[in-house]
Amino acid sequence: MYETIIPNADSIPVHWLWFEVLLIFTFFIHMILMNFLLGGSLLTVWDLIRGKLEKRASGSIPTLIALTVNFGVPPLLFVQLLYGHLFYSSSVMLAVPWIVVIPVLILAYYGAYIFVKKSEKAPGWSRGALVVTSLFLLYIAFIFVNNNALAIRPGRWGLYFENPGGRNLNLGEPTLWPRYLHFVLSALAIGALGRAIAYRYSKIEEGEKEPQIRRNLRIFGWITLIQMGIGTWFWLSMPPAVWKTFMGGSLFATILMVLGWLGSLLVLHSSFTGRLTASMILGGFQVLIMVLIRDLARGAYLEGIFRPSDLENVGEVSPLIAFLIVFAIGVLAIFYMIRLSFKSKTPAP
Repeated sequence: MYETIIPNADSIPVHWLWFEVLLIFTFFIHMILMNFLLGGSLLTVWDLIRGKLEKRASGSIPTLIALTVNFGVPPLLFVQLLYGHLFYSSSVMLAVPWIVVIPVLILAYYGAYIFVKKSEKAPGWSRGALVVTSLFLLYIAFIFVNNNALAIRPGRWGLYFENPGGRNLNLGEPTLWPRYLHFVLSALAIGALGRAIAYRYSKIEEGEKEPQIRRNLRIFGWITLIQMGIGTWFWLSMPPAVWKTFMGGSLFATILMVLGWLGSLLVLHSSFTGRLTASMILGGFQVLIMVLIRDLARGAYLEGIFRPSDLENVGEVSPLIAFLIVFAIGVLAIFYMIRLSFKSKTPAP
């Protein structure tokens, strides 16, 4: 059945494991930044509603959008290399909402700058722009979740024939809503952690830092607690063959799942006791575990349909070397600009 609807995969220049490792590494960085951005934006909206907006924790939203987009390009390229015939197919089925992501992202970026630059002269416009930016970011997240879920479910591709105009949203996918909530709650949790880190390294009095650090760590802890329930819902909404992979079906997958649960319990302890360094380490560890579990779950979904090891390797190393050189230079340049931003007496835009 699947052979009749799945396009042929392209060849790749080097062994697929190179791209798998690079995909996990770059996606991990992207997820950290994305969580800081989406979670931080939503928490700032909540501060607005409460009437307790803290500019120190919200002025970096435009910078975070730029960093998130730039570090989102490499994992997108590697997904296209390894799973392009699946990803492109799902993108065609979601063509209209998928292409709308681009102008929505541009408007979200513009709104973030209005929020920062007009906060004094036009506070109403500033706050409205932040709300719109946050809604746009939620839309982008929803479409990405839709696309990624559809790409690994060729059995649902028949919806294209029901609506070939590219306006599908894969709303019949059982994992869609728990997957999306899991995504957004993760962003809120790591976003709160990011705000705590920002306060730790901000140039304000210690007496002002500690209450804000503890407050954001508590948010990190409470959302992690809620996330444990949502994550279980998401896990059990997957096909039995997939979630059983993490219950003894695969030793490595089961170990990762156990580590994820243990890490969540340690996060609760460190966050509620106000231990920022431990929370930073555990937060990063949890994101890495989730990235690895996500990759294993994709493999379980595609079992018997496609594996990256099936791709033809043509043995052309030069494109990979060129990418690694450019990527390293880009990372160093971004790191240098971030250092300059922190050293500046004026806050980063």
